Amino acid sequence: MKKVVVMDGAVRVVESDPPVISMERPNRVLIKVHYSAISPGTEMGLLANPNVPNGFALGYSAAGEVMETGSGVTGLKKGDWVACYGAPYVHHAELLAVPEMLCAKLSSKAMLKAAAFAGLGAVAVHSVRRMRLQFGESVWVIGLGLLGQLILQICASANYRVLATDMSADRCEVAKRSGIGHVYLADHEELGSVMREFTEGCGFDAIAVCAHSQNKQMVNMALEQLAFRGKIAIVGNVPMEFSRELFFRKEADFVIARAAGPGRYDPQYEDQGVDYPRAYVRWTESRNLREFVRQIEAGDVNIAPLISAEIPLEEVEKGYGKLAEQGATLGVLLRYE
Repeated sequence: MKKVVVMDGAVRVVESDPPVISMERPNRVLIKVHYSAISPGTEMGLLANPNVPNGFALGYSAAGEVMETGSGVTGLKKGDWVACYGAPYVHHAELLAVPEMLCAKLSSKAMLKAAAFAGLGAVAVHSVRRMRLQFGESVWVIGLGLLGQLILQICASANYRVLATDMSADRCEVAKRSGIGHVYLADHEELGSVMREFTEGCGFDAIAVCAHSQNKQMVNMALEQLAFRGKIAIVGNVPMEFSRELFFRKEADFVIARAAGPGRYDPQYEDQGVDYPRAYVRWTESRNLREFVRQIEAGDVNIAPLISAEIPLEEVEKGYGKLAEQGATLGVLLRYE
């Protein structure tokens, strides 16, 4: 089978042995992939990292058809359509053996393209949950890359009052086409007064920093616009430097989202299927994944405006090339013939 790997700092399609369902891994599902989504931040970062070894498989979010199930699988059967998430089980490959815990059943084949983004969507859902807001509270989303766009839509769907900014006019337009009203260029000359009016002079209840920037003042800039006892969620890759005096004055809460939620990187949970009790851990990575699928199927989150390109697996270099150009490019789908 074909899969996408890192080779000498570049992306390559290589031949690999297909995965199989075995008695040693009874909780796994064999999936024939139809689409997978490139994660702009994570994967471009891996390609830029000289320490990533040759042969490292890229990707972590895909959708396809169940071909076979292990003896321990109870919620899926052959022929089901599913979204799946999470390295090292999920990557850009024609066939995947994925733990049932990391799969979410789809209502129909028509949802496959949107569901290929379910892994990134689950990360966005968990990032929003980490802010612990109530409906009607205000959120400023800084940076409108793919993850920022998803967080923006999820916040709006949860009935938070959202305002977003980005350096790119194209990305601002994408957010507006998704139905978000308060979207501005980061250098808008009246942005300060717009924010004061939006928050009634009290500052934002929460700020999601989704930008990728080397600006050491990024967190301080966010703190200036934060309400007293507000929350800052670091989602993007920014320098973790800030003024202690400003942080102290705001008495701010500082949170980071660890991927898609509780259960991530726990082999007992992910591969052995040992769930956390719902009464004690309401939203695990699996439940966040299923909730994002529910939102796209209900139309609460619209993926279509976020898909910038759809590329055959054999031409995968073009997809990463588009992301390297940045600009308006957001979501890139790989299509498996």
